[in-house]
Amino acid sequence: MGIDSPFLNLIKPLIPSWKFYDDFEETRLFFYRFKKNESETFSDWIPLYQAPSPKLAHFFINPQGNLILAAQSHIQTLIDDIEHHDAKLPFEETLSYKITKNFIHYALIRKFHEGGFYQFKLASSNLEAKPLEDIMVSPLYSLLSNIGEEYE
Repeated sequence: MGIDSPFLNLIKPLIPSWKFYDDFEETRLFFYRFKKNESETFSDWIPLYQAPSPKLAHFFINPQGNLILAAQSHIQTLIDDIEHHDAKLPFEETLSYKITKNFIHYALIRKFHEGGFYQFKLASSNLEAKPLEDIMVSPLYSLLSNIGEEYE
């Protein structure tokens, strides 16, 4: 049972989720696959973020590590929303899905400036960051379209 308020949903991304202590035997990651144009085939599923190699300087400033922690925190929120989703509203219209889509779109536009098409998923993974079981798979999106537009 939770509090369902549109105003509280606005601050939801700012509050970290501490549920990652609950189940440590399984890792969940965002994966994406990409193709430059419609005639190409998709790449294999690639983890969105890899943990950077540890350095002493990361003890003081670690933007990539902080981004990975933010992604992991958001994954817990997304999973909670998937489990408690009300079927009256399409899941793509929920706040957590929109944040996920924007988060992934931003990461991919930084990697692939020339554009293309992508799809993302949330999946459980093993220690080698290989997807095991899909939790959620997105539709196909165009990288150079506005955030939030599906490719048709």
